[in-house]
Amino acid sequence: MTITLSTTQNVLVGYGPWHPETFTSATCGVSRPCLFSARKHAMSMRVKFICIVSLLIGAATPGRSEVEETRPITLVVNQLPSQRFEGFGCSLVDLSNAKIPDVAKAKMFDSVFGDLKMNVLRLWVESGVDRTCVDMKADFYRQYVDTEVIANAQERGVTTLLLAPARGEKIPSEPMSDYARKIAEFIEGVRLERKVIIDVTGIANEPSGFTANQFATAMKTLRQELDIRGLKGVRIIGPEWASADNQAYEFIAQIKKDKLAWSALSGIATHSYNMAATKAFPDLTSGTNKGYWITEAGDNGNEGEDNLNLAASTCARLLNDLNHGVTHWIYFIGFHASDDIRTDDDSATKLLVYDFKQQRVIQHLKFSWLEQLRAAFPTGTQIYPLRAEPGDDLVYSYGQKPLLNAAMGKRPTGGWSLGVVNLTGLTPNTEISKWHAGTHLKITLVFPSQAIVEGAKFEIHSSSANKQETVVGEAIVSHARLHLELHTGEIITLLQK
Repeated sequence: MTITLSTTQNVLVGYGPWHPETFTSATCGVSRPCLFSARKHAMSMRVKFICIVSLLIGAATPGRSEVEETRPITLVVNQLPSQRFEGFGCSLVDLSNAKIPDVAKAKMFDSVFGDLKMNVLRLWVESGVDRTCVDMKADFYRQYVDTEVIANAQERGVTTLLLAPARGEKIPSEPMSDYARKIAEFIEGVRLERKVIIDVTGIANEPSGFTANQFATAMKTLRQELDIRGLKGVRIIGPEWASADNQAYEFIAQIKKDKLAWSALSGIATHSYNMAATKAFPDLTSGTNKGYWITEAGDNGNEGEDNLNLAASTCARLLNDLNHGVTHWIYFIGFHASDDIRTDDDSATKLLVYDFKQQRVIQHLKFSWLEQLRAAFPTGTQIYPLRAEPGDDLVYSYGQKPLLNAAMGKRPTGGWSLGVVNLTGLTPNTEISKWHAGTHLKITLVFPSQAIVEGAKFEIHSSSANKQETVVGEAIVSHARLHLELHTGEIITLLQK
């Protein structure tokens, strides 16, 4: 494997080494390009390092070792909730020429938006200096309106349309006031011309070419331009940085110093690949009503149907992000098509793939695991942070990954739920993603006093690479504690009865 990296390392006090020069992935640490890496879509991209993706993503699925270490771990539930989980969704890229059979396409819409109960759809539009508002609208209508992508998603539960202006990571050459005005004109235009109501918008996807001052100017101008067009309900989020790293933190902190820019921001936003959310980011918005959006999470390379590495790491990042203040979580690409998924080096970016070679829909293991987590954490769930002993807040970031990731919530119906995934035994081990050896975890979950009744019962739902979600028993609370066991390669959710 050949990797080219900067030698610069930054440290954020209290959070260990940060490597903003390394961009991301789940299991292997391979990073996504700056917009989106779907090879068949004409989006610009920047490659920060070269990696043999097949070596990393195609690694053998881990299994339980014959002699598996056993370790106890205690998860302590915080007394108060930290945030409400308000949004779950994905983006879709250009389907206008995909030629997916109508029956298969309907099935994928049903699965992704219906079964996963998604309420957010992220919509791409190229917004670089060479794109006029007229160009942007023409592309947008072709990709999302004329193909009825938006209508199909809304029929299945989507209530929030999130605009993702994408212009690569080059330094902007045009005045920020002109750029922001173009975005506002676009949002107004699609509403007036095609009745498409954009609810939330970014400024620029993964804007590493922007300075914080440029970004703040764009935010302030966009807010003004939206308001004078009667679009005060359109929320602005940002910066949608490629990783939750030190650069992202400093960028947001600089924006926060500009009071007008900060007031224009409805929520902060980063992406969740090899460096997922940490408690530093919601600390930036403490005492405000601003949310924390993960507007992109996913994987790269080729992915088979039963890839445990990617299922575990994807779900680990969702649990990590919920445990670190995230209010909205968006997967990269919901579904698309492939000529032959066995040789497709971009299939891991999707949850479902229509394979023309086999003429069927391929469902990745991570899809069913995410479906299990959505049952435990539906929209509206109040998240109660967990602290591990050992492991503290179980941050999923550069280098050594935790033994497990977990999140705790109280569903809108009032019942508690827990999600936990064992990350030990995953492969491959690299400098940027290191995994503990396969370990059988004996977990004790500790509730705050008076938060749970004695004898409360929880259904235990378990999945692995070889076992679909199954109710495997129940856990009973005794003295504000309950106990469960988590094997290598297993995800468990607990749902209070």
